[in-house]
Amino acid sequence: MKRTILLLFIPLLLFSSCSKKQKDTDTPYRIAVITMMQGGEFWGALKNGARSARLATGAVLEFFAPVNESDYAGQVAFVEEAIEQGFDAIILSPSHHTQLEQVVSKARSAGIKVVLADTGLLQVDPDFLITADYQLIGKQVAEHAFSHFGEEEPINALIIGSLPNTTSMRDLIGSLESAFLQRKNAHINTIAYSFSSEILARDTAANAIEADPSINLIFALEEYTAHGVAAALSPKHEIHFIAFGNTQHEIQLLEAEVIDALVVVNSFNLGYRSVLSAVELLEGKKPAHKLVDFALVTKESMFSEEHQHLLFQTFQ
Repeated sequence: MKRTILLLFIPLLLFSSCSKKQKDTDTPYRIAVITMMQGGEFWGALKNGARSARLATGAVLEFFAPVNESDYAGQVAFVEEAIEQGFDAIILSPSHHTQLEQVVSKARSAGIKVVLADTGLLQVDPDFLITADYQLIGKQVAEHAFSHFGEEEPINALIIGSLPNTTSMRDLIGSLESAFLQRKNAHINTIAYSFSSEILARDTAANAIEADPSINLIFALEEYTAHGVAAALSPKHEIHFIAFGNTQHEIQLLEAEVIDALVVVNSFNLGYRSVLSAVELLEGKKPAHKLVDFALVTKESMFSEEHQHLLFQTFQ
């Protein structure tokens, strides 16, 4: 009799276990998307890409971001919140390559899948990293800049980045430095950071130009930085200007030939693929490693279909 009861009980346990598993499978994955800041065309396009992937996967997304891009402490707090709320996955663009390592390790230890988007960490590996090839971008940007000068013409550059402690900015500036070392009569006079402040970028550029009139090339490696540099320039300055971003103001400056070239990373694709990768990880699959595309857009190429797609990716 006892054996009969036991045999009847085992199938009930199996049925109960299968029902719970099926219920969990039917529950949509919850993914926290934590960007560096709330505003900006770059982050806006990334979030639109993530929303598009939400429709394709059925995942539930919640977006978090500090007001200022340099507020890595705010990002740490959002990751902690995501851990506490029990999200299935976190998509994070860390604004500091070491300060978020501990909290990312904590999230992974809690069983949360972590996908890093655009920037990485120095000593802690995520479950997946998706980014552009910023070393290649730096090389191509330098080559394009050099094309505006004669072989013997001296080049004296000012570089203004956004944040000093991100892997993408480190790779980008390192690549520019390497290219300049290989070019005769090419020098980087100053490397500075705007912390994505238009005012700080404007003042930095104005002060640098005043202190060193030999500056004839400026790289602004982020959209707010580009706005600030543009405000510091006047028609009397014979300075070549290459910027990163795809804001409406930058596009207008490109068409007006104030900006010589715009570097545009496909952040819509970055957001889309980050969500797809997170869902694949949660399903036990291995996402494909593929770099995010980018383009160097000039006034001559800005109306091509490919570059129009990148310039206005926020509206996809």
